[in-house]
Amino acid sequence: MVNGVVTVDDDLSRYTSAKTNPDGSPIPPWLSKPLADLPKHGAIGLQGMHGGARPYFRNLRIRRLGKQDK
Repeated sequence: MVNGVVTVDDDLSRYTSAKTNPDGSPIPPWLSKPLADLPKHGAIGLQGMHGGARPYFRNLRIRRLGKQDK
């Protein structure tokens, strides 16, 4: 959720191929494992450096979610 709005809601266990998504669209070649096989817990990574632009982040807040928050 971002600002109280659901931005992504998907079941990663459906992504069992490293070549195509469940809808048949291709997966980028740099992703060598299916999403279903990737860890679901661990460090948080922030994307950046698209098109040579410098990433800027501000006012980030991260909180642990419980089962009642999902």
